[in-house]
Order: sequence, then structure tokens, then C-alpha cells
Amino acid sequence: MEARAQPRTKGGFLAGVMFFLLVLWGLYRCALNVSGWLTDANQLPMSELLLQGQHEYVKPEEVRQAVLDGSELRNFFDLDVDAVQARLDALPWVAQVSVRKKWPNKIKVFLTEQTVATRWSNNRFLSKTGEIFSAPDRVKFPLVSLSGPDDQAKRVLESYRQFDALLAPKGFRVVKVNLTARHAWELTLEGGVQLFLGRSDEMARLQRFIDVFPEIQPRELIAYVDLRYDTGLAVGWKRNEEKVHDQSRR
Repeated sequence: MEARAQPRTKGGFLAGVMFFLLVLWGLYRCALNVSGWLTDANQLPMSELLLQGQHEYVKPEEVRQAVLDGSELRNFFDLDVDAVQARLDALPWVAQVSVRKKWPNKIKVFLTEQTVATRWSNNRFLSKTGEIFSAPDRVKFPLVSLSGPDDQAKRVLESYRQFDALLAPKGFRVVKVNLTARHAWELTLEGGVQLFLGRSDEMARLQRFIDVFPEIQPRELIAYVDLRYDTGLAVGWKRNEEKVHDQSRR
């Protein structure tokens, strides 16, 4: 004869339920403990900052402060990489930045700086792609000063490069270029001589200046050369101790 299964008693069923509930409670407490350990700044703290890339203008202390943001570093799991990257990206000399976490306690920061080309309107800079940016002045070499309407910055930079390419081989160094509100070009050469080119035919007028300048005397007294004529030019003279030269037309 087959043995009949003994019916489960009420007490055994309750014991099984209690055991199951205890197991669930244990798993819940374990999860809480693990979560607390993972988010505890004292466990796996981010204690090492690796700064990569070439940096001439961004100071390491600025990077460190942006990472810390005035508070202690979070641990590996709790650190918000996107927030750190946003703070670093806001630093004035930073062009691009990426932030990575490296197990178990490192933050890797790779950043590239703005590529400064010229000054813009005295207190700002132009990048080599013609983007205007503001930053603390840490440039240790002379920069050409460009100015004009902000929406014309790329045009001014490109025109400066064309002017310089024509003038530099002849021994003239451009130190300032201004595009006026009326879109007329004004150049200042090393030594202080100003060139007024007007709103059209700038390169042809610069060539006229190059051709005629050797004939103008005395050169050291030239204040400006006005090239806003179809032919010829006008010369303005600096004041000296004895007399003032009137403008003369060539």
C-alpha cells in the first residue's frame, strides 16, 4: 500500500510564512547596509585627481576647486560626473573637458584650453576660430588688438590675417585693427601710424600705401595716412615742438 502524505498542519504553515518573512527582512536590512556603505563618503573616497592635457592658462588649483565645489569629495559610486564636468566647463580658459572615474578612488580630468589668437575690444579675447571669450589675462606675449561689432568678430580676424599677409613681408607690423560701426576699416601699425581704408577695396588701398610710403618724408612725423580716395592719399602729421604740418594730398 502507498503511504499517504501527512496533511500540513496549521502550525507548520505559519512557521514557513514566518521564515519567509525573516528572510525578506534580512535581505532588506542587507540592502540598506550595502546602500549606506556605498554612499558613505568614508568608504571608497575619491582621493586622487589626475589632470591631463597641456595647460598654459588654466591653473591646477582652479580645477581642484571646481571638482571639490567647496565640499568634501563624494565616494566612487556617489560622485556626479556630469556635475563636475559642468563646473569645469565653466572655467574661463577651458575650451573642452571630459571627466571620468577610475576605480577605486581616482578622478581623471582631460581638458583643452582656448586657443587665443588676438585681443578683442581690449578686455576680451578671440580664439583662433574667431570665437569671443572672456578670461583672466594670463597671456605672456604681445597680442594684436582687434575690435568691432561682436557679430563681425570672425570677419575682423580673417581680414586682419589678410592685411598682415600683405604688410608683414614689407616690414610693417599691424598692432590694431578696428571695424567701425559704419563698417570702415582702421589699422594701426607698429610705431603708431594709422591707416584709414574705408569700406571697400581695402587690399588695393593697402597696396597703394606700400607703394607710396617710401616717398613720404619725414616718416617719423607721420600720424596717419588716409587712403579713402579713388586715387592718391592724404597724410596727417604729428605735432612737433615748432610747427604742425597740414594735411597734404598726394
